[in-house]
Amino acid sequence: MDNFEYLNKISNSTTTTKKAKGFNLFGNSSIWKIAIGGVVLFFLLMMLGNLMGSMNSKSSDLTKQIYTRSNNLNTVLTANNKILKSSRLRAMGLSLSTVLTNSTRELQAYLTPEDGKSKEQKKALELNSKLADEEQQNLEALQNTLENARLNGILDRAYSNQIGLQVSLLMSMISELNTRTNNDDLKTILATFYNNLQPIHQSFEEYSNTGS
Repeated sequence: MDNFEYLNKISNSTTTTKKAKGFNLFGNSSIWKIAIGGVVLFFLLMMLGNLMGSMNSKSSDLTKQIYTRSNNLNTVLTANNKILKSSRLRAMGLSLSTVLTNSTRELQAYLTPEDGKSKEQKKALELNSKLADEEQQNLEALQNTLENARLNGILDRAYSNQIGLQVSLLMSMISELNTRTNNDDLKTILATFYNNLQPIHQSFEEYSNTGS
């Protein structure tokens, strides 16, 4: 063996030893797959948790909005029922007022903490500022429309149209909330509320179509 062959042999032997002793970062692929899978699962669970929290928050806001909308509508009914000319329209308004009163009582019990202080209970029913402004604007628009109709001698006609529209919107909100929530107690309240509104909504539609 000449000197050149001897040096090549030593060089190859050294390289093989280094490779054997060196650390292969991706040598054990199964461990890395498990590790990466664990990280992905962790982030998926975080995203799912955030999504569920967002959905619960939106359901709570919509529940409060339905509660507020129902209370506001009941206020309008009380102010206008007594000055309607049509006895049939007054009876329909009274029926709607009864449904709203009973349903808002159930929603309030659902939203407020048991044995809570009055301040805590009041806070549990409060809307955020954006939704509160929206509901106030809806109330004022309804009040102004009916007041203008009264001044022009067409209150009954405007009342049947506007209140019928409000009932329809309320039913849509109830349906939306029912699809959002998984709470059985709330679903029971919503089902009763919706079913009680259906015949009243139909009565308002029939009155608007016939004019009497």
